[in-house]
Amino acid sequence: MSIDETDRRILAMLARDGRRPGTDIAAELGVSEATVRARIGRLTESGVLQVVALCDPLSLGHVRLSLFIDVSDLTPRTVALELAKHALVGHVTLCSGMHDVLVEATCRDLTEAVSLLDDIRRTPGVGRIEQNIHTRLYKDLSWDGLRGSHGQQPAVDRA
Repeated sequence: MSIDETDRRILAMLARDGRRPGTDIAAELGVSEATVRARIGRLTESGVLQVVALCDPLSLGHVRLSLFIDVSDLTPRTVALELAKHALVGHVTLCSGMHDVLVEATCRDLTEAVSLLDDIRRTPGVGRIEQNIHTRLYKDLSWDGLRGSHGQQPAVDRA
């Protein structure tokens, strides 16, 4: 899906405040509310936009993990798609460089984190895992790929 400058501006406004009324967005862009509504609908249906509520899990006493996984015997894509099925896993991406897959997960406590790690270790194709426990969150959602030509194609693997 291709997006234009108006789409980028809508996305940027929603990134700052996901609850911003369509009427405010329309007024700032100089378009109708119906246009904003239609564009948000199109962006949502295509998978480019997803509006969610975020909190700092560490402030709630939860454990946040980053797991860098080396894959063996299977393709990284196959393993990533399997790992994405875990309920506690919030982020899975294929990587280039030293590791094949990055998984980020949030657990209630260390006991749940250990259980998740055991489940991930039993996943076919998972080899070595480098584990990092987050200790303090300073910034989340720092990606700003909507400027210039970035953000043109969604990186969504629906297979």
